[in-house]
Amino acid sequence: MTNLIKRLINNTISFWAWTFRKRVRPLLINFRMRFLSTRAKQYQGKHNGESCFIIGNGPSLTPEDLNKIKNQVSFSSNRINLILDKTAWRPYYYTFTDSLIASKFFDQVYQMSKKKMFVAASNTSYGSLKKHFGKDCVFLRSYYEKDEKGMPNFSHDVSKKLIQHGTVTFANIQLASYMGFKNIYLLGVDHNFGISKQKDGKIELNEYLLGNDHFDEKYYNTVEHKKNTPVNIYEMTEAYLSAKKYCDEIGVKIYNATRGGKLEVFPRVNFDELFNENGEFVGVQVDFEKENNLHKAL
Repeated sequence: MTNLIKRLINNTISFWAWTFRKRVRPLLINFRMRFLSTRAKQYQGKHNGESCFIIGNGPSLTPEDLNKIKNQVSFSSNRINLILDKTAWRPYYYTFTDSLIASKFFDQVYQMSKKKMFVAASNTSYGSLKKHFGKDCVFLRSYYEKDEKGMPNFSHDVSKKLIQHGTVTFANIQLASYMGFKNIYLLGVDHNFGISKQKDGKIELNEYLLGNDHFDEKYYNTVEHKKNTPVNIYEMTEAYLSAKKYCDEIGVKIYNATRGGKLEVFPRVNFDELFNENGEFVGVQVDFEKENNLHKAL
């Protein structure tokens, strides 16, 4: 009889523990994240009609190029702090979407000079990030969400949800479009890695880039992300295609100003030609008369 009672108690405890873990806890996390992400509303349309740079972490990124845009609004991410001792440029907006990197370098990045820090949090990363919720950051509800064709969705409102897929650059494009930027320039987005995985499972190896596919050779130090772990590059490409489709529809122009690399989803521009002879940023120059005549002809 005693054993039966013990078994019933243990089964009851196990049932309620399972219910809390699988049903109640996700609801509580979702409710809290919905509240935290509303802080992003203050940034909706904040930069209407402006231009910005989204900084990748590829090997083409240089301190000299960053110095040229030190007066421009930019988005950066991950271990960009490794380049700060070589440049007068400082991050404007900064984004974490990788929970592993965030858990290790949150405090270090939080103390870094910047305007605002955005952090994507999901059910799986909630535990490692919740201790930071009281800090002056914008935490965003992170989702993996696809359309009927299997392509990643693009968030129309990051204060409700941020879609993750393959690369933090995708998240930064969603943030930039939400803030109202009309011209987005990618810099240092090489889209080229030492070891990458294609959609059919094929692994491609570039020995020259192995361990050298970021702007700093110390990029992988103290991070469990191994330099010989394949990058799902097809997911990144899908994310860029989704971003282009959405931004084209709302009139946001995305240009690839990266020096070299393999990203061909967006039209390329020459980074140096974005500045006049005085080094002032002028962006892509459009012959409006010629463009208007073209539209009339069409």
